[in-house]
Amino acid sequence: WRVSTIGEAASVVGGSTPSTKVREFWDGPHAFATPKDLSLTSAPVLLDTARRVTEAGLAKIGSGLLPKGMTVLMSSRAPIGYLAVAQLPVAVNQGIAAIVCDRYLKPSFVLNWARQSMGEIESRAGGTTFAEISKSKFREVPCLIPTREVHDAFDDAAGPCYRLIAANTAEARTLAEFRDALLPKLVSGEMLPLGADSNGGP
Repeated sequence: WRVSTIGEAASVVGGSTPSTKVREFWDGPHAFATPKDLSLTSAPVLLDTARRVTEAGLAKIGSGLLPKGMTVLMSSRAPIGYLAVAQLPVAVNQGIAAIVCDRYLKPSFVLNWARQSMGEIESRAGGTTFAEISKSKFREVPCLIPTREVHDAFDDAAGPCYRLIAANTAEARTLAEFRDALLPKLVSGEMLPLGADSNGGP
């Protein structure tokens, strides 16, 4: 084991927000994450975002589109500490620190590291109106790096659990969308349960 920093163990990047006054930047195909998106997740996975950007909007974000499945997102302000693994390619705004696991640390490890290190992360925050940790300060947060053997054994155990969480969360979301689409039709009588007549009887 050795002591390093999260900035040495992974790539930490931030984002920005394209001008909301330019319509050509918005309502495109690319997911655009903000701390609010992270706050709405019921599990540590991000499946979609409230807003999307176009190619022109994406070009205004220096960090570009971050890879799905290997990017841990953390809100870096208002408040600090919402966490999720991106399950789709995503761009981020300035309120998110994105940890791209492009070395040997996997998202399962980084996610748990961030949870356990949140006190240390928050202690390095500044700001007068609300606490915020800069990306440069965040990169300096210590990270205890296990041997590859230990790390891989952990990921072999934890990785499938997180993948199952992601799959179950996606399935629950799909079922909720079906429910929301079908319930008004059932209530209005536009659709009937299988085997029911127009009077609601069998």
